[in-house]
Amino acid sequence: MTRLCAFLYRLSAGLLLGAQVFFAAVAAPAAFPREVAALPPGHPLRNAAADLVGTQLAALDRMTLLFCALAALSAIVLARTGLPSARVAAIPALLAGVCALFSSSFVTPRIHALRAAGETQLPEFGRLHAISTGLLGVEILLLLVALWVAPAPAKG
Repeated sequence: MTRLCAFLYRLSAGLLLGAQVFFAAVAAPAAFPREVAALPPGHPLRNAAADLVGTQLAALDRMTLLFCALAALSAIVLARTGLPSARVAAIPALLAGVCALFSSSFVTPRIHALRAAGETQLPEFGRLHAISTGLLGVEILLLLVALWVAPAPAKG
């Protein structure tokens, strides 16, 4: 049971880290290159790119919530089976999940509302976009920490 929980913790954190780095470094920039970003607000290509990135981010946030919960539960089970260092391992996973919850519940819906209202030129839109990007960066850092402090059962 302890080996399975340790494996699930590492698998959850590792998959999420890879997915988030891929989204930030490859998927979002590929969907929204500079040429598309330079188009005027309301342009069909710009709207399609924003919709694609928004859909991907929503899926990533859902996946983050699920896998962070799995990692945290795995760490808690490990702590309850006598591996005290596993308690600490639950913290970065839980915090990454809180970031994803904040993104999906507050930041992303407000960004979509501003886009739907055609208010992408407002400073608030830029701030929300920066917050969204920052949250993703914090999640990536927290997942790196999660892997660093990942609980490991005694060999034997």
